[in-house]
Amino acid sequence: MTDNRRRKITDLLVNFIVKDVRPISTLSGEGFKDIIQYFEPGYTIPCHRTVWSNIMHQYNTVRATIMDEMKDLSVSLTTDLWTSCTMDPYITITAHYITDSWELKSRVLRTTVMRERHTAANIAQRLRETIEEWGLNVFCTIHDNASSMNLAMELCELFPHHLGCTRHTLQLAIKKGLNLPEITKTIDAAGRVVSHFRHSSVAHCALQNYQKQLGVQVNSLQNDCATRWNSTFTMLERLYEQRIPVQAVLTDESITKVDVRKSLTIREHQWELIEQLILVLRPLAKATTIMCAELHVGLSFIYPVLLNVCDMLRVTGSDLGAIRSFKDMVRKELVKRFKLESDILADSIPITACLLDPRFKHLKFLPENIRADALAHLTQLVGEDEEQPATTGKRKQGPYTLMLTTISPLERLQIMPPEVLALICA
Repeated sequence: MTDNRRRKITDLLVNFIVKDVRPISTLSGEGFKDIIQYFEPGYTIPCHRTVWSNIMHQYNTVRATIMDEMKDLSVSLTTDLWTSCTMDPYITITAHYITDSWELKSRVLRTTVMRERHTAANIAQRLRETIEEWGLNVFCTIHDNASSMNLAMELCELFPHHLGCTRHTLQLAIKKGLNLPEITKTIDAAGRVVSHFRHSSVAHCALQNYQKQLGVQVNSLQNDCATRWNSTFTMLERLYEQRIPVQAVLTDESITKVDVRKSLTIREHQWELIEQLILVLRPLAKATTIMCAELHVGLSFIYPVLLNVCDMLRVTGSDLGAIRSFKDMVRKELVKRFKLESDILADSIPITACLLDPRFKHLKFLPENIRADALAHLTQLVGEDEEQPATTGKRKQGPYTLMLTTISPLERLQIMPPEVLALICA
């Protein structure tokens, strides 16, 4: 075996460990050794120390490449605190930027254990450390709506703007509606039925049999998750789709005991409420999906999508009382949390992004007076960009001037994701 081939195999093993997030001990497994021995008898798997040394070398190489790529670019950050399944607290910080060739990229810069208290001061310190370590020019940081996060952004002072996560804000608004008494009671009833079928193998098998007999698509019922409101929509949608075979199982005395059937009864008016609730939640679920996307820039979608959603939430004559209350509550929360009727709406970053996006630049979704204010604000920002000299003594183009002057509208025009187009034009 040549040295080049040996190095190539070692590099591939390192990539296998890194890309698939495998423990290094995987390479020491007897079965893995047998595979390598069969395909390349002359190759000896390197020891733990050698593999770790190669991983660190690869890390340093990739890190240097990323630092060079982000140098002098305007970067936005997203950050979040989360807990692993072993209850270890972590903070993750991700950089998002557009390269000189107009390619959108995201890089996770830090995922580290954060054992200290999650105070605003400690979060701000972690942000400062990351920004200074990577030498970033940060334009904006996106975070959740926790009070400690909001204060941390103010304490950091290394970037001019910060925004609450749109998806998280949307979830808070929708949760307000889902927590209305009659809505909650119906969702709880649906959750009990779903839980029964997911925990009883007899009921699960019986459901599959009835699905085949009744010609209904064989789909499993879905649980909801407290931290993801759209899982509630998925649960209700699937349950309503399967309501006939579900009721057939529950009314079959050879499968479901009488006392169990009584505790799992969903009344007719609740089925009607579920049917109407699904129709109301569907565009909200689409909006949530749009705001979670990573393959396209979503900042300019925020207000066109939200204002269209607010129009969809207008009460109609056929709405049940609970649906009317839900629509009113969610619409009121969206207006309040996203400041849709605020005097400073025209100065917000998402509205500026709309002006710089050829798809929304005419701001047809806003009143005439706000359009004029937004355009005046952008003109002011461009003027400030042009007044800022670069450190080299040459004139430096700021982010707004750069967007307006470096590429043509045709080059800026991207294909709008289908789900966005469907929601905006609905």
